[in-house]
Amino acid sequence: MGRNRLLILLISTLNNGFDRERGSIQESDLVDIAERARRRDPEAFGRLFDLFFDRLKRYAYYRTGDMQAAEDLASETLTSGLESIDRFKDRGGTIGAWLFGIERNLIARHRETSLKAEVVEIDDELPSGADEVPEAVALERLTHEQLYSALGLLPDEQRDVVLLRFMERYDVKTVARLMGKRPGAVRALQFRAIAALRSILGAGEAA
Repeated sequence: MGRNRLLILLISTLNNGFDRERGSIQESDLVDIAERARRRDPEAFGRLFDLFFDRLKRYAYYRTGDMQAAEDLASETLTSGLESIDRFKDRGGTIGAWLFGIERNLIARHRETSLKAEVVEIDDELPSGADEVPEAVALERLTHEQLYSALGLLPDEQRDVVLLRFMERYDVKTVARLMGKRPGAVRALQFRAIAALRSILGAGEAA
């Protein structure tokens, strides 16, 4: 399998189940949910949890390599978001991007205070559906391990761009706002990240 095809396979595996989680949620629905959350509607809080907890957990997992920490960070993100929802200014269905911005800050704080070893082992449990066929789960685990290892070799900003652009599918402008950068800088980071991944995965394939 060529390097480009391997890269596409791994990125698509990372997205496996993404569309099922997001479902058919529309921008107008997100605006409505966010507005009801601002009014402290418990049902809207629950809907935000259903929509974003798994996605936040998965993002945190690929940043930390620790499933328990990922679950804690996702929970803390949603809690912090709901506590500060009055400060959220909707730009048209941007509640998700706002939550990921909160989580990025929490992950940075987590990394600063963590006393864990720099080499992180992959947890046995990975963020995949519990009702999947065991053989498929085993294959997916292997792929997640390969992808986690490859992402771990990227600089933090490049890894963030890959996760936000390819996993969460945010557009360049949204990622730029989340990372405090210009869109051109995000595109440059994305280009360098993909080039680096091609090189890393190609070297692994050759080995």
